[in-house]
Amino acid sequence: MKEITTDKRQAALEATLSLIAEQGFHATPMSQIAKKANIGVGTIYRYFSCKEELINELYIYVKQRMTESMMRCCKEDQSVRESFREALKSIICYVIEHPEELSFGEQYANSPLITQATKEHGGQIMEPIKGLFRRAQEENALKDLPMEVLLALVSGAVLSLAKLYNFTGIPLNEERLCMETDAIWDMIRNSAPLSTKA
Repeated sequence: MKEITTDKRQAALEATLSLIAEQGFHATPMSQIAKKANIGVGTIYRYFSCKEELINELYIYVKQRMTESMMRCCKEDQSVRESFREALKSIICYVIEHPEELSFGEQYANSPLITQATKEHGGQIMEPIKGLFRRAQEENALKDLPMEVLLALVSGAVLSLAKLYNFTGIPLNEERLCMETDAIWDMIRNSAPLSTKA
């Protein structure tokens, strides 16, 4: 039996995520979100003043969950290469298992509904990921490209792989996952790094 979410705010966020994936933003009224979350319409407005605010909070919620998933297996004593492999394995598995979050993140990354303040907050949430990239750059382990370009290359590859698995039903195993993360690493790594730490 599925565990009942006791946090009403989180229940509203998860209900919104599910409904938007099914029918889109404009076809999803607050009353329907409240019903799916099993909370009163008045209650949902205690947490979110309007649907636009709810969407912005959902953007942060999804960004936080993805970042935590990506960095969960990274340890301070790992090499840059090992940290990248673990981070990539984690996020690939996560977005495959959470297709609604994948769809939402892709759909609303550049949406005018997402405010500048929310985007800046999202950037702060991603700081651990950026820190890993900065460490790799300091060790000369990555190609001499701007951080934004490196992030775009990696995120694009991860999203494409997740869609492939979700649409085709190809089984994912550890051996294939390691090969895929190695391929992503090879795409961004410096082919002749000066440092031996990576």
